[in-house]
Amino acid sequence: MKIEIDDKLIKEAESIFIGGNPFDKERINFIKKLDTCDLLAVPGSGKTTALIAKLYCLAQKMPFEDGAGILVLAHTNHAVDEIENKLKKNCPHLFEYPNFVGTIQSFINRFLTIPLYNQKNNNKFKIIEYEDYIKEFDYHLAHTKEAVAYFKNNNPSIYYSANLNINLHGTIYVCTENKDEEINLKCPQKWIKENTSETKIEEVKKFIKETKIKIFQKGYLNYSDCYFYAKKNIFENLILKEILQKRFKYVFIDEMQDLEEFQINIIDNIFFSETSKTVIQRIGDVNQSIYSSGKKIKVECDWKPRKIEYLKSSYRLTEEIANLVNGFTLDPQKDENKNPRFVVKGLNKLEKNIKPHLILFNKETTGEQLQRKFEDLIKANNLLDCGENIRNGFKIIGWTTVWDKDEQKQDKEGNNKIRLKDLFKTYTKEGKAKKEDFDCLKKHLQLFNQEKQTLEAVRKSILNSFIRILRFEDIYFDLETKKHFRKSTLIVFIKNQGEDVYNNFKANLFDWCFCLVTKNDYENIYQKINEYISNTFIKWNWYNEESYIPKTINKSIDFICSKDYQFTEINNTESAKKEELKNGINIEISSVHSVKGQTHCATMYIESAYKTPVYETKKLMSQTTMNPLFFQNHDCNKPTGKEAIKMMYVGFSRPTHLLCFAVLDENVLKEKEKFEKAGWNWDNDLIR
Repeated sequence: MKIEIDDKLIKEAESIFIGGNPFDKERINFIKKLDTCDLLAVPGSGKTTALIAKLYCLAQKMPFEDGAGILVLAHTNHAVDEIENKLKKNCPHLFEYPNFVGTIQSFINRFLTIPLYNQKNNNKFKIIEYEDYIKEFDYHLAHTKEAVAYFKNNNPSIYYSANLNINLHGTIYVCTENKDEEINLKCPQKWIKENTSETKIEEVKKFIKETKIKIFQKGYLNYSDCYFYAKKNIFENLILKEILQKRFKYVFIDEMQDLEEFQINIIDNIFFSETSKTVIQRIGDVNQSIYSSGKKIKVECDWKPRKIEYLKSSYRLTEEIANLVNGFTLDPQKDENKNPRFVVKGLNKLEKNIKPHLILFNKETTGEQLQRKFEDLIKANNLLDCGENIRNGFKIIGWTTVWDKDEQKQDKEGNNKIRLKDLFKTYTKEGKAKKEDFDCLKKHLQLFNQEKQTLEAVRKSILNSFIRILRFEDIYFDLETKKHFRKSTLIVFIKNQGEDVYNNFKANLFDWCFCLVTKNDYENIYQKINEYISNTFIKWNWYNEESYIPKTINKSIDFICSKDYQFTEINNTESAKKEELKNGINIEISSVHSVKGQTHCATMYIESAYKTPVYETKKLMSQTTMNPLFFQNHDCNKPTGKEAIKMMYVGFSRPTHLLCFAVLDENVLKEKEKFEKAGWNWDNDLIR
């Protein structure tokens, strides 16, 4: 019997998830559609909310007649948490057998990698971070010679990025970064003269293959290795695909644009075939396929949509901002008549329309001046009392933030180039990174978000440091599935240790947070936390064992006691900024990469230096005849211009109310009339 979603269920979903407001026709069509398709959704379309509504409706139809379940996948834990937080209360059975809700990585590990690894090896594996993986490889590289030693000394990255892959015939070969092609190594000239290049290269490949297998046997896999085991499992167990297809009647994948080709291929290999009855729906926006961090972006998205449905209405963007963003759509999905199918329709209606502001600055302008200009515009447009301010806040963002050691900070004429760090001296890339990525306890205690005026940021950072220690010490939330603790599950565990233990932990946590935020008492609190970890935290009975021997700190000792990082005083500029925040304006400074997926009340995008032409405006002025900055649909076909267009599409589509684009005056002064005619509010106050 075919499953259908009726209007009654949709009304229930509207009441639960969008406050009783009605879904529009686009969203209702998607919610009701239960055939294989891809959904392309514009920024601010509420695609995840529509998916959650569909999942709620399907959950009311369970159990299905054939006993099958639903598979829900996303790229990040954040997206999975959002789905779980909104759905679990109303349909908890969706998070139980036969269903599965998790990241692509967790699905691969649970259903493909872990079963095969445990079958082939006596010990259980753990996924290790890139830095730890390098250390493992370096151990084997230490005593190599000849060909292997050559690459070790001249290009060691080939060893760290090399992976194993398996072809259609079951042959295992060495590749780079999960590519299907065998690794391509360039031979030194002296090898070619000796006519031994092919032999030497084979020696290198053999060394990589043997070394990786030795690391596997120790129980260490990196994230890419998990996909090798997954592909191997599918190849060796042909019935596995049939089992998974029967297990999951529906497969939904959110954030599809962030998946890489090898991830897309393995999901398709399992579920997308002529004989498969599984319905697959993939959801995302190909125009937002930028990497999650760094400066790089994907000009071409690895996801190639098929059987496409669209969500074109944006409830985040105003008509003015949507019209601008449309010009930056890298892939508008043109039809046979070259008309775009993917068009952003801004439906956010404001009491007073706000034009995008073009803010001119020069190389003498400071970050403080730019921020004050942003604050003035926020106040002038009465955004401090706006509900979106309370929910989403204000952000200053840029494509590039800090300089790497080997990057040239001056142009050919000797002029200094600008990135966010040059304007905002207290900005640190590491301080804005995911808190669990800090490499020592001390950084967790100082590099939390200092701009927050509550204890929330430091509390999260301390809890993340505790979770990091548990990972180092191989202590799992679920030992059988190797599922790690999260902040929420750690708090539940501590509560289960008894009221006294939990109250003691809460009191300590509050004291640590309060002293760090109000007194900057880093060294003293570090000593207290170090003592608590060693004498209390690590000694808990993590697996509720009857004959339990308390653990001691072992593998996390370097993380806890690192001497590489020393506490420093907060910069006076940062302290002054905290004083300024008494007026109620809290402005965060971030990279475009880090705000992807976010909604802001107001956004200031500052152009910054990357490659050549150096700045976003220069890239567009020199590489387009139809310039999206003038509200035109771009005609750019150069890689650097396309990179800028995709980055600006993401950055410009964040705000609900006010968009500011800060540009160097020397790049745009000659085009004032064009900018104003296009629809910008030209603001040159900072260069007068």
